[in-house]
Amino acid sequence: MPTSTEFLSKSKREECWKSRDAYWECVTSLSSENPQPDEKLIKQRCGSQRKAYEASCPQTWISLFDKKKDFELFKAKKFEERLKQGIS
Repeated sequence: MPTSTEFLSKSKREECWKSRDAYWECVTSLSSENPQPDEKLIKQRCGSQRKAYEASCPQTWISLFDKKKDFELFKAKKFEERLKQGIS
């Protein structure tokens, strides 16, 4: 895993982004099967993608990317709830 003080080359940044996207795509595909997949299922099905993500991205980036994704999912959930309330 690159350190936070290490500058990543363009190819390393692209590798990081690809591994991040592969991991979150895996998690999203699980969410389409099960709206609330548990951590155990995510680790089981997306563990190899998570390891690649952690190996290719600095920890500070991972923390930022994960928080951003969590917030995006939270906003989407709230939007869906508002739509359902507006329909009923």
